[in-house]
Amino acid sequence: MRVGPFVPPVAWMGVIFWLSTGSFSAEETGGWILPLLKALLPWATPPQLEFIHWLGRKTGHVAEYALLAWLWHRAFAQRGGAARPLPAFALTVGYAIFDELHQGWTGSRGASALDVVLDAVGGGGALTLIRLGWLRTVERLTGGLLWFAAAGGSVLLLVNLAAGAPLRWLWGSAPLAWLALWAWRRRRRLDR
Repeated sequence: MRVGPFVPPVAWMGVIFWLSTGSFSAEETGGWILPLLKALLPWATPPQLEFIHWLGRKTGHVAEYALLAWLWHRAFAQRGGAARPLPAFALTVGYAIFDELHQGWTGSRGASALDVVLDAVGGGGALTLIRLGWLRTVERLTGGLLWFAAAGGSVLLLVNLAAGAPLRWLWGSAPLAWLALWAWRRRRRLDR
């Protein structure tokens, strides 16, 4: 049995283990991320900056475990033929549970079932994208986001006009979203 394909996921698990230490607790990362966010977003209030920091940390969970699931899937596929997603998903979720237990033992961090759920969503999402095909999924996601931006921006524009609120960036972003949607749909029709 070749062990080479299994080196990347095991190495990534080592990186995740290191990120689970007290050096990467919310208090530690907040010490340098919050001042950076304040410099980038000087108008944001401290609670808003704290929320962005929290959201970034949770997004990191999803991304870390999406990568881990992909690495496991790739390792099994390289080992011999078509890989089934279930072993990659099981190893990813199993490691997420272990990782949260490890965080609980550090003393400066706590274990969280929510984080395990986020990790599972990240791993499952990556494996779903692999199964459905990256290109098709990206195409559908792009279309959905463009519709959301165009329609949502237009609704916000109308609400702001009705309320007499300043339009600021909406006057340009909503029409640009409609233009991008039109160009995207036209390109798709020409590609068929």
